[in-house]
Amino acid sequence: MISNTKSRGVKRLLSTPLYFMAAFVLLLTACSTGTDTTTSTKSTTNTPSGTSNHYGIATSDGWQVTLFARGTATYTNPDSAVVDGGHVFLDYQNNAAKDGTDNMTSTIVEYTMDGKVIKTFSAPGHSDGMRMDPTTKLLWVISNEDGNPKMETIDPNSGTITPYTFPKTPHGGGYDDVYFLNGSTFISASAPNLDKSGNNVFPAVDKITLSNGKAVLTPILMGNVDATDTTTGANNAKVSLNEVDPDSFSTNTNGDLILINQAGSEIVTISNPGTAQQKVSRLAVGSQLDDTVWATAKQGRLLVVDGTGNSTYWLSIPEFPVGTVFTQTPDDSGIAGIVGIVDLGTGIITPIAHGFTKPTGMLFVPNS
Repeated sequence: MISNTKSRGVKRLLSTPLYFMAAFVLLLTACSTGTDTTTSTKSTTNTPSGTSNHYGIATSDGWQVTLFARGTATYTNPDSAVVDGGHVFLDYQNNAAKDGTDNMTSTIVEYTMDGKVIKTFSAPGHSDGMRMDPTTKLLWVISNEDGNPKMETIDPNSGTITPYTFPKTPHGGGYDDVYFLNGSTFISASAPNLDKSGNNVFPAVDKITLSNGKAVLTPILMGNVDATDTTTGANNAKVSLNEVDPDSFSTNTNGDLILINQAGSEIVTISNPGTAQQKVSRLAVGSQLDDTVWATAKQGRLLVVDGTGNSTYWLSIPEFPVGTVFTQTPDDSGIAGIVGIVDLGTGIITPIAHGFTKPTGMLFVPNS
């Protein structure tokens, strides 16, 4: 470990270095001001005992990786994953433009838990956010996160597809992920236009309802709202967020809404979202993150989607520590293609698997 000599600075170390194909130690530095630097070193050491390598993916000791499904010549580039009712749903983006300007479509594939295809559905544009409504059991699909957003609901049983239109986006971009929590539904306002100082002054998270074929949006989190900095050594100081890249959602074991500010390299926690009791905190990390999930049971598996690799995998260990936080880094991150464990006190990320080309989606799935 490297000691930190800066007051109020926190070293982001991908600790307990793993050696994948070529050994590497990766140091991410992020000061409490939010300024990040990245340093990496590599050696030519061969992969030592204690790691395993399957499908080109190296894992740390105790972890197993198995293939769930691959894309085909008909549908490619998987992104989001949903598990519900003993079925898995993957959306394949088919290299469609992120703003929908090429008029291509995405493909939603429904699988059994052992990877057998049940049926497929079509979605307009570049599908990016997908969730199952726990009440209606309708699959919500959000497309075109960079502009011209579209959405539809899919009834997996009847096959009925219902489109909805968005109002003009105040932030200029599109919408990304959607999440159901405590009877409300939330959506992230992605690809925002920034002001001349590089700040997002528009809504970053909205509450969404559907009515008469339209999506009705109510802002609940502005892109420049004040928040508590939870990084160790920051003394719970107040900081102004700058949600330059509102991306994926999840929830922690406290039932809070979690937003990943991907290009902003931070995890934002929204307690009691959309209520008068709402509170916001953030943890700065040293690299861009994508889907980030909490282990909610000792027995389960991680479902990890590798978009460019056109494959989806299961990652498992004999027992998960409940409350463990897992994350993945996208292909444009400073440290690309890993799945790791986040220390919520320090922002340290410990890799557990490496070798993904573009990890884009992830779920923790408890054993039934």
